[in-house]
Amino acid sequence: MMLSLFKTIDATLGRLPEAAVLLFVRIAVGHVFWASGRSKMDGWLTMRPETIDLFRDEYQLPLIPPEIAAPMAAAGEHILPVLLVLGLFTRFSALGLVVMTLVIQFLVYPDAWWTQHSLWLALLTVILWRGGGGWSLDRFVSKSGR
Repeated sequence: MMLSLFKTIDATLGRLPEAAVLLFVRIAVGHVFWASGRSKMDGWLTMRPETIDLFRDEYQLPLIPPEIAAPMAAAGEHILPVLLVLGLFTRFSALGLVVMTLVIQFLVYPDAWWTQHSLWLALLTVILWRGGGGWSLDRFVSKSGR
């Protein structure tokens, strides 16, 4: 009886459209970066003053002054997740978030590999590998361009 239940579940999950799975992956990882970007802002266009302090005092990125790094990160955390969720320039967006994740991993929070960064990279790797899927603007644009 239990084996029958497992076979039924396996067969049902095997029929999930890849497009739905990839959309879920895009939304899940996109939300992580979007929420981080929103935490840096006061409203839509004004960066919180403490955001630059965070980059100066805690993140301390080499080579990039905090006054430049903070707006760059905030912009990336707003633009790339939106493109990712829409499935527009999906692989480019995923690659940008991979770079951000690696910067965070190696220069900011090196102890967060197994708690967060490996999971983000796993999801982003799926997107890099498979693209946005059938439910993406990339797919729509590529079909309409023919």
